[in-house]
Amino acid sequence: MAAYNTIEDLPETPMLRKITILSSIGIMVDGYTLTVFSYALLYLIKAMNLSSYQISIMGISSIFGVFIGSIIFGKIADLYGRRYIYIYDLVIVSIFLFLTGLSTNYVIFSIFQFLVGIGIGADYPISSSIQAEFSPKKVRGRYLLINIFSFSIGSILFLTISIPLVLFTGINAWRFMYMIGAIFPLIVVYSRKKIPESPYWIEYRYGKEAGEKSKEEIEKDTGLKINKIPKLEKGSTKISDIFKGKYLVYSIFIAIAWFSYNLVSYGIWTYSPLIFSTEIASHYADLYVVFTGMAESVPVIIGFLIAIYYVERLGRKPLLLLGFLGSFITLTIFFFVNMYMVVGLLMTFSAFGMVHLFDNIGPSPMTYAYPVELFPTRIRGTAMGFATSISKVGSIVAVFSFPIIDSLYGLKIVIICFAVFELIGFLITLKFAPETKNKSLR
Repeated sequence: MAAYNTIEDLPETPMLRKITILSSIGIMVDGYTLTVFSYALLYLIKAMNLSSYQISIMGISSIFGVFIGSIIFGKIADLYGRRYIYIYDLVIVSIFLFLTGLSTNYVIFSIFQFLVGIGIGADYPISSSIQAEFSPKKVRGRYLLINIFSFSIGSILFLTISIPLVLFTGINAWRFMYMIGAIFPLIVVYSRKKIPESPYWIEYRYGKEAGEKSKEEIEKDTGLKINKIPKLEKGSTKISDIFKGKYLVYSIFIAIAWFSYNLVSYGIWTYSPLIFSTEIASHYADLYVVFTGMAESVPVIIGFLIAIYYVERLGRKPLLLLGFLGSFITLTIFFFVNMYMVVGLLMTFSAFGMVHLFDNIGPSPMTYAYPVELFPTRIRGTAMGFATSISKVGSIVAVFSFPIIDSLYGLKIVIICFAVFELIGFLITLKFAPETKNKSLR
């Protein structure tokens, strides 16, 4: 039996690939949920006679749920373990996605979507912690990026499903969009039961003897010998610990960087279907918008593939800087072009596509990977929960304010606001971001 010094030195195994798939489903459902609202909105406006205020409330409801769920369950994961929440959080998501499809008004819709968000929010810190704690350090970044890439897979999955729904189910298409989405979380619940508790958390909480037993479980599953678990950092699991010493700088960096990225990303993703639909005068406008969304996913996929290829070669920080800077330059050019000429659908689509490309080379995957690599086992879930919750504040600001700013001042002002936040992300990364490539977890 081949022997390895620590769990971080293991090769890539079938167990690692299984954990990656199971940990990616919650993020995939988040991508599905965001995208389904963007397109369901085209029907909901007519079906429920919605005002701009009601649209904003509905848009932020699931995001606010993620805000609450991530910060609460991230803390719980550090206190009581990752595994049990990991098994059952997607059941909550499935139940309330299905009930969303039965909503009769915007209040009921918003309540169900808030509860969907609670389940998704729980999954962010727990799945990312499990992924990091079972991944060899030489490929950990790549596997964490595959996790967050599943957000885009969820978007593409929805767009594919939506084509026959748009064609054949009419005004009730939005109901089927949500109800079909309820199936996917249930697929992995049984398989998640077979994943062992994190050996890092076991050893931190219960000591070396318990950690040794956990290590033996992994040896049995992988058929590989592990000499020891890496030395873990001692200390408490208080929320305040993520604001002490060097962790205060890390918390400021990741909170501002992720907030800035999400404000731009959610602003574009949530309302671009409405923007495009107003530009297309056709009986099949809704279907054209779906295909536009699928085309918009192409630069997202290209960006992620570039990030996955280079994350272990160049590191996290260079890609994060490149992503923020590229998006800032794109949006700035688009703003000035927009000032001096009439900008049509093709130019708007191209500009948003370039932003998606750069954001998915850097900010999208790196802001997800950084928290679980920067913080130790004792506060890893808490830190990821905090970072996720702050990022969702950016999402809420974007979803709530975008239609209001757009209606009052036009798209040009929205674009320059987005450019400013991309610049903020670049500057905070340049000043405070460390490099975590090949860094051991503690």
